[in-house]
Parts: sequence; C-alpha cells; structure tokens
Amino acid sequence: MTMHLKKINRMYILSFLFTLHIALSAYVNSIFLSNYISEKYVGILYTISSVTTLILLLKSSNILKSFGNKKLTLYLLLINMLSLTGMIASTNPYIIATSFVLFVSTNTQILFCIDIFIEHFGNKKTVGKNRGLYLMIINLAWISSPLLVSMFIKNEGGYRIIYLISFIATIIMTIGLFFSIKKFKDKSYEKTPFIETYKYLKTNHHMLMITIINFILQFFYAWMVVYTPIYLFKHIGFGWSELGIIFTIMLSPFVIFGLPIGILIDKYHMSKRILLYIGFIIISISTLLISIMTTKSIILWAIILFMTRVGASIIETTSEIYFFTHIKEEETFLLSVFRDMMPIAYIIAPLIATLVFIYLPFNYLFIVLSIILISGLYYIPHLKQNDESR
Repeated sequence: MTMHLKKINRMYILSFLFTLHIALSAYVNSIFLSNYISEKYVGILYTISSVTTLILLLKSSNILKSFGNKKLTLYLLLINMLSLTGMIASTNPYIIATSFVLFVSTNTQILFCIDIFIEHFGNKKTVGKNRGLYLMIINLAWISSPLLVSMFIKNEGGYRIIYLISFIATIIMTIGLFFSIKKFKDKSYEKTPFIETYKYLKTNHHMLMITIINFILQFFYAWMVVYTPIYLFKHIGFGWSELGIIFTIMLSPFVIFGLPIGILIDKYHMSKRILLYIGFIIISISTLLISIMTTKSIILWAIILFMTRVGASIIETTSEIYFFTHIKEEETFLLSVFRDMMPIAYIIAPLIATLVFIYLPFNYLFIVLSIILISGLYYIPHLKQNDESR
C-alpha cells in the first residue's frame, strides 16, 4: 500500500467521524431549536447560519493563502467544539442560537477543507471510485445516526446528550487529523475575484450547469432536513423510536448506491446525463407523494422517504464525480463556488418555506419542493458527454 493510499484511507475514516458528528445533530437541530423559538422561525436561524457559511466560503481562497489548509482545519475544529459546548451547557436562547450559527458554518468550512485533503491524496485516474467510496463512507455515518439518536432521546435532555456525543467524535477526529496531515504541503491556491470566476463559468458553461444542479440538490437537503423532522414529529405524530427506524431506512440509498455508481462511471462509462435524468425523475415524484401522505404507517413513510434518497444519492454521486473530473486541486475558487451552493440553498430554502407557511398548510411545502426539483431536468443536456478531464 502506497503512502498516499494509506493517507487517503485515513482521511476516509476521519471523514466518517466528522460526518457522524454532523449527522447525529442534523435531524434534531430543528426540533431542539423549536423548544426555544417558534417553529415557523427556525428556518430564519438556518438562514443566518448559511449567510455566515457563505461569507467564509467566499473568502476561503484568501483564508487558505493566509493559514494553509492544515492550520485552518484545526482552528475551525476548535471553534466547532466551542460551539457544541454552548449548545450542551447553556439554556440561554441567545447563546444557543449563536452556538448553532457557529456550529453550522464551521461544519461546512471543515468539509471544504477535507475536500482539499481528499483531492490531494486521491488518484485522478480513479475519481469516480474515490468520490464514490468517500460518499459511501460518509453516508454510513448518516445512516447510523438516526438509530443512535432514537436510543438517547427520551426527553428534552436527550438532545444535549446527542451534542455531547458529537463533541466526543470531533475530539477524536481532531486528534487523528493532527497526526495524519503532519507532512501535508499546501499547493499555491489560486485566488480568483468573483468577476473572473463568473467569466470562467460563463465560458465553461457545463461547469455552471453542474453547479446549478448541485444547488437544486442542496436546496432539497435544506428543505427536507429542516422541515421533515418537524412534519413527522409534530404533525404526523411519530415518536423518536419510530423516526429512528424511518430515517435509517431513508438514508440507506446513500450507502447502497455511492460506490456502485462510481464504478459504473469509471469502469463501464455509464452516461452521467442518463444517471442524472433518472435521479431527478425519482426524487421529484417521491417528494410530491409526501404531500398526500397522512398515514402513520412506518413502512409506507420509510418507502417514500427511501425513494427520495434513491434519487438524491444518484444525483449527488454523479454530480460530484462530474465536478471533480473537471477541476484541479489548486482551483479552490471553483470548489468554493460548488460548495457555496449548500449555504446559498440554506439561505433561500427557509425563506421560501416561510413564505409558503403564510398562505398554505405545512404539507404543501413538499408540492412546492417537487416543482423546484423537476426544474433540474433542464440543466442536464448542457453537460459534456465525454469523461475527459480538462
């Protein structure tokens, strides 16, 4: 086993730990926050968090040039642990809200830094396999988290136990990362002004299209992560023991399909366009079905939500492989724009959902989301058909 292969395998393990700390809290954050502010305004706090995240990502090239990826990651992890401490120890709504904003914004920035490590230690000839395996491993963390959450949440205090477990996972990840990247050498990160980046994307139209596709997917995640737990818990009437089962089944496609899709693209040259078409059709139809579901059947809810994530996993893996096939490690300005789509989605999605609340019942949120998802079909034909990197 080569040194680079050993290092990328370590990064996979550390990525699992860090993703676990995000995943454990992801589906309890909105319910936890709704104990302190109205559920209709929880989305606004997500918007503030996303604005902070976006500012950090927009400045990422400058920050990287100043600190380097290694130091920056460790500093961000320290802030992340401090923010978790605030949510664990405080009952003050303002401290909890501030801690949540720091927690969410540093999570995204740390994932951005991990992307650079993965790109550095990976092999360009096996981008599909590398990204597919990476996504499969981090999604193992997502799939294992709902059952862990349901085991610990018996009352309001259970939410703080979840944040404590996340805190411990972050400490372990930080220690492991410190020893794994001791000899990591930063490349000369390209600092490109916004206008230049815009011109690049306008010239390389296919990269703009895959970025928009990524935005639509992140919009779906933002909408579902914030509002699905509230809808199932407070409106349908499921308890956490039932939600643990439903969410575990729901997230399983990310583990099932990630690596196979990567192999299909690398080895069998499966068309990325076709995969994206399939993904968007599945995700749009299944999301629409959520709006008409009134049953308390665990099986039916698990099946519908499973299908939403089948579509999402196909879109996510395919779009990630397409994007990383067409960029270089030092082109962090492109990676920054691609990752910007998540905080931008978390800014826009809750604002739109808040407007929907004014005029329509809760379940209509998923009809609106389905309409937005089907628009993704428009951008697929503009992607390159070949698998050649630039």
